[in-house]
Amino acid sequence: MKKLLLFLFTSAIGFSQSIYKGNVNENGFPIPGATICVLNTQRCTTSDFDGNYSIEVRKGEQLQISFVGMKTKIIKISNQTFQEDELAVKELISNDYIKKLEKTADSAKVSKPSGHFNFNLNSYFQNENISRINRKNDGLYELKDKYDYDRLSFEIYHEYSVSVPMRLPKYQSLYAQGRSINGDLAYQSPETNEIFSWGPNVNSLQYSSNSSAYYPQGNIENRSSLSSAPLQLYNPNRFFRNSQDNKIAFTGQIENRKGNYLKLNFSYKTGNITIPNTRNNESTTSLKYFRTVSNNSKIETLLTYNDFENNFSNANFGINKVVFSNAVTPIHFDNKLSVLSNGVQRSYSDFENNPYYLTQYNLDKNKSRTISFNFNHKFNKGRVSNIANTGFQSSNVENENGQPFYTAVITEPNFNQRIEKFRNFLVSDVFKYEFAYSKYIESKLDLRYQNRDLERNFFSGYNSLENFPKNALAQTHFDISQHRFEAFFNVNGSFLIENAPFYNNEMIVRASTDLNYSSTVKNGFMPSYFVSAELRRLFNEDFTFTITNRYTKTEPSLQNNNLNFNSLQYRLDQFNQLQNNLELITQKDALTINENSINFDLNYRISSSWNLYLNYNFKKVENLYVPLYAANAVSWSPNVDYKQRGVEFIIENLSYYNRNFRYNFNLNFTYYRNEVTAIHNNQSRISFAGFADVNKNYIVGQPLGVIVGNSYGRDANQNIIIDAEGFPVKNLEPKILGNPNPDFVVGFSNTFQYRHFSLYLGFDWSEGGKVWNGTQQTLNYYGKSELTGEQRNTTNYIFEGITQSGAVNTKAVSFYDVNQPVNQNLWTRYGIGGVDEDAIEDATYFRLNSLKLSYKSGYNRTDKKSEFIISFFVNNVFVVAKSKTAFGLNAMFNSIETNGLDYFNAPMMRSFGSSLTFKF
Repeated sequence: MKKLLLFLFTSAIGFSQSIYKGNVNENGFPIPGATICVLNTQRCTTSDFDGNYSIEVRKGEQLQISFVGMKTKIIKISNQTFQEDELAVKELISNDYIKKLEKTADSAKVSKPSGHFNFNLNSYFQNENISRINRKNDGLYELKDKYDYDRLSFEIYHEYSVSVPMRLPKYQSLYAQGRSINGDLAYQSPETNEIFSWGPNVNSLQYSSNSSAYYPQGNIENRSSLSSAPLQLYNPNRFFRNSQDNKIAFTGQIENRKGNYLKLNFSYKTGNITIPNTRNNESTTSLKYFRTVSNNSKIETLLTYNDFENNFSNANFGINKVVFSNAVTPIHFDNKLSVLSNGVQRSYSDFENNPYYLTQYNLDKNKSRTISFNFNHKFNKGRVSNIANTGFQSSNVENENGQPFYTAVITEPNFNQRIEKFRNFLVSDVFKYEFAYSKYIESKLDLRYQNRDLERNFFSGYNSLENFPKNALAQTHFDISQHRFEAFFNVNGSFLIENAPFYNNEMIVRASTDLNYSSTVKNGFMPSYFVSAELRRLFNEDFTFTITNRYTKTEPSLQNNNLNFNSLQYRLDQFNQLQNNLELITQKDALTINENSINFDLNYRISSSWNLYLNYNFKKVENLYVPLYAANAVSWSPNVDYKQRGVEFIIENLSYYNRNFRYNFNLNFTYYRNEVTAIHNNQSRISFAGFADVNKNYIVGQPLGVIVGNSYGRDANQNIIIDAEGFPVKNLEPKILGNPNPDFVVGFSNTFQYRHFSLYLGFDWSEGGKVWNGTQQTLNYYGKSELTGEQRNTTNYIFEGITQSGAVNTKAVSFYDVNQPVNQNLWTRYGIGGVDEDAIEDATYFRLNSLKLSYKSGYNRTDKKSEFIISFFVNNVFVVAKSKTAFGLNAMFNSIETNGLDYFNAPMMRSFGSSLTFKF
């Protein structure tokens, strides 16, 4: 299995998360189309034509990086992970490659410039068939014998997983559609357009002999006798399906004695999400050819094609709308019959949707096709090396979304077609001269041209159903073309000083300076620098101290695909009307994002088994880009400055107990605090995620992303004010309600290996932070939550607080008084979102996030027998959390921007799966 190389560094940051940028390559050769996902989430991205990617993550999360033919790699997000190591890429070597080389005996270490052996020497040097010994970049020697050449080798990989929803809301199962009328609880049929489930007990109702389009088994009426059949009830959680993912990959390759190498990869993946009638398909094909031109020169080429299709992309908030409509439907209404005989949507109320209708007539679709080509020439002779690279990438992304005929509360059907075309060209050269160990100078030149064409067509004004979706009377056209030319030049070097400042110590000084030009940046030029000093073997121990300072100017990307800011245009009671109709466009004379960071690192290798790492980091960021609303329009503006400091502690252990058994673990503790230091453009606060009435914000002096919403009215002593009817007063003025950033995050992983078996367990613990559980509030409003079923008959309750005159409240109330209008009960009187203060919950959780058991067959090097690897895994094994249903990492609209907001999010999933790799 090939090595997966990752160059990881930090760029712009949001609240409690960072936009991490990196590079995926094989032996320095870029890998486009690799999939990078935050483990156990739906936040994913892919690497571009030169292997670069960026993804939003929080410290403590894990990135899963995969590509057909490559060993899937999982890395923990930490400060140490994203420190540039010697200004070069970090090699993350696949476990199966390590296993082939590592032996417990006869390990020989030679001088630093030459590398070292880490395998049993006798078992290989007695082999008369050795053809070549290659020294790898990490210092390990790789032996090649005659059986490695001039023969076809194949690898087939298959992975299958099933995911089941977990931590679903709990619903009341006692009360029917309706409300109180003249002091009695009355059932109200779908024809009345009643949205509430504040009606009578379902046991007091029966089916009549008269059927209807809404109730084929008979209309619902008051029960006339005890012998009549009870109503059939439906559990909303049964609406969700187990999702399935099925992936198969094929790799074929051949290599000759001169090092010429041809490799073909093909993979196909298909699956669905937990919503019915969904599917996604992806296929990737790549062809690699490496050729040795001379002893010092070789060329490498890579051609990749990727095709992706998703029939439910949530581009128009469709998934959340489906979850919402399913949750609020009365327990006795069967949604599966989604259409009436006249073609109109069949729902329990004209003001609400049928979830099956939304999936059947869903318009949120996505297609993308990408082709990329890279050519790479590598020269290496003595101390001189040079890598010249050129590449091209072309991508077409098509999105469709809209709101079809007969959708609830939509007065006019509409259809939106969005087409993006990307073209990227790259030419680069890297020259390096090595004077000695850790003494080198390197220059990099990178020329790049990017082009983005965005076209959107809005269709509306239909005069008949037959004209839907693309033949409209009215059409709005949006067309924009963006171009960017970049020139990047970098000089960096490293210098080793021995016996300084103490005897037997080493000091390695590194420095780098960049000069970047961009045609879309104001004034064009963006200088950056990096300096570090590393002291090794302090106090005659394997103790290293490093201090680094980095200053960067970064341009905003041309495309901003996070479109979830569109929801800020709508209040909660307008949820079904949500549309994705606004774009974030990077302006021609964009300001740079400026970041200045300082890191102090201590690394102490106690023994060959134990390693300790401590990091303190501080950074300041200026001109963070945020969405800014004004006059029914939005701009992508550099309006926020902030600072952040943090501490990270890591302890690692790798223990060899004997030849057959070893154990290793990693404990990672991360603590950080951030604070908004300035907001430009005369703004007091800027909302960037959520809704118009409850959202996440940048506010000067506050942590990034604080949750703002309404609260209870209070006097100067913070006593809750009670109104004349005995209920707390709602204060509509926005107020800071909670900080979604955790106090600290702990990750702990264990790996046990015995002979051919391997067992992995990964835990994570997040302490503190807040989450807004709007889902619970809205279910309370509709009378659908388990809480309202249990407490609706509560009487003689006295709320603690003071009256408006200042006296202690003594007025007793009923939570649901049938003699009062339904909108006067405890839960409906405050509106669909309730009181936001009540929705704030503790986001603390402890989770066994991953469990994996693997078996790998033996391998006979001489006979080249086939081998296989079989694995079984479970993700999200269990979660213990203070919130019963909301989960801070289960972000609304699947965007990290909305972490800490729960409003009918897609369910959290527990995955069971297996994979099989067969090599022959």
